[in-house]
Order: sequence, then structure tokens, then C-alpha cells
Amino acid sequence: MVGIREIAERAGVSISTVSYALNDNAKVTSETRERIKAIAAELNYTPSLAGRMLKKQKTNMIGLYVNGFGGDFYSHVIDGVANTLRAHHYELIVGSGGSRSRAFVPQRFVDGAIILDVSFPTDLIREYADAGNKLVVMDRDITHPNVARVIVNNAAGARQAIDALAAANVDHFVMVTGPSDSWDSQARAQAAIQEVEKISGKSILVIPGDFTIEGGRKAAEVICNTGDTNIGVFALNDELAIGLYDGFNARGRVVGQDIKIVGFDNDYIDTYLDPKLTSIDYSKHRWGEMAAETVLKMIETDETPADQFLKTKVLHRGSLGEKLTD
Repeated sequence: MVGIREIAERAGVSISTVSYALNDNAKVTSETRERIKAIAAELNYTPSLAGRMLKKQKTNMIGLYVNGFGGDFYSHVIDGVANTLRAHHYELIVGSGGSRSRAFVPQRFVDGAIILDVSFPTDLIREYADAGNKLVVMDRDITHPNVARVIVNNAAGARQAIDALAAANVDHFVMVTGPSDSWDSQARAQAAIQEVEKISGKSILVIPGDFTIEGGRKAAEVICNTGDTNIGVFALNDELAIGLYDGFNARGRVVGQDIKIVGFDNDYIDTYLDPKLTSIDYSKHRWGEMAAETVLKMIETDETPADQFLKTKVLHRGSLGEKLTD
């Protein structure tokens, strides 16, 4: 790899002059700067990131850790993060599910990190925060001076879902959950159970799920085997809801008539279902923006903002038996 020594020899100047030129320092005339930069480009010179870090103690890069890249969910979040960082002259590195990319944080290859990855251990987050790293979490409950929370208001969304089912005059409440290690699922489930008890005095049948379409299909079989009718189902994400549609259709149950469904996340495919799926909506793009704004504020001020909650709302569609569209 070509270094500044080789550039200095080719240009006939000192190493310090090359360094000044490549960093646009006014100590070097514009003519000399352009000549040195031309030589650097000719030699395919790439600045050492490690060297810059040692000199500036800053990379102007932020790490974003996600659980996967499937569907349109993460694309909106990532776009919101990236656009905000770009406006502040920062770059984004996205990693998923591995110890090597996580090591960017303690090794200070990134100035801060945003975490939306259930597989990222909370103990590791605390360890990184203890070392002074600035972190934003979007998917868990954690308290630390160097960790800020920017999260969807799961409790409010769950209450909105149950209220929408109650307004549809269902006789029985059912909830299909996500994985047991999902904080989002736990928060939604707890709020939903409390809301059902509050507004109806009834119990709610809880069916464990896994946030997948197949999990929804299996849940539909369980629900049909109860023999109940006029059922209101709260699926804690939209993939589960899609599986419920498949399972109910296969068993001759009609969504929007004897089965009412509310999902969560407002996936793009919801409006292609028949009937269209009622879902809890929030701006994934804005969520990413908020997370990026927060980590930048932490870096610039060395202060940790209070918890921020992303607003939710119900998008009423045909799965509640209504003649409504979004």
C-alpha cells in the first residue's frame, strides 16, 4: 500500500508537507496542494483510517446494528438513519448478527452506534457503554448514562389495537405474540392484556408466536379449534397477520366477518390482502431519523437525552369488517 512517504519522494517535498496538503491545510499553497493530490491519486493512495483515528480521535462514522435485512421494514429505518447522518457529514456502517462488526464499537472505528438487533447482548451494550461509547437502543429496556432509548410506543399501539377490536364488537379476544426474547412483543402483549381487562372485563387467549407467517398459520389452526365465532385477533406484527389470513382462508373462515384482525407495523403488503389489513402504523423512516439525531447529540454534547417514543396510530381497513380504506 502506498503511503505519504512515497508521495513525498515523488513530489520532492517533506512528509509533513504532504500531510498538510492532503488535509487542505493553509500552510501549503493551493498550487502545491493540487500537485500533491494529483500524485496521490496517480499512486492510488488511500488514507489510513487507523491513522486518522489516532490523530483526530474521530471517524465521522456511525454503526447501525440490525437483526436482518428482509422485507421493507429495515430499509425505511436505515434510510432515515443514513439521510440524517449524511446531512451532518457522517457516514453509516450497517452490521448484522456478528461479533466482528460489533467490535467496531469498542475499537472506536465508529463514533457511536444505534442498535435494533435483538441478538445484540444487553450485557455487551452495558460493557461498551461503561467504556464511554455513545449508544442508542431501539429495541429494549436499559438504563445507562451512555445509552439513550428511541423506541416505538408499543404500549400505546397495543391499546389502540385492542380498542379497535372492541369497537368492532367482537365477542372473544385473541393475541398472537412474537418470540419470547423480543422486548417489543413483551411490551405489546402486556399492554394488550391490561387493555382487554380494563375495557371489557374479559380474558384474552394468548397464543405464542414467532413474528413469522408460518407462526400465523399455526395460530389460525389453534383459533379455529376453539370453535368460537366473532373473534378479534391482535397479531403483534404483520407477518403473523398474513399467516393468519392463510390459515383462516384454508379453513373457510372469513376475515372481516367472523374473524376480525389487527396487525402491527403497517407492512407495505397489508393493502394487497383481501380484505386489506387494519394495522398499527408508525413512521419507520422517522424512527431512523430520531435515532440518528439522538446519537449525534450524544456525541456533540456528551449528554444522554431522555427516552423518546415514536407515535402510533390505527389504520382502519377491511379486516375489521369496515368499508374503510387508508
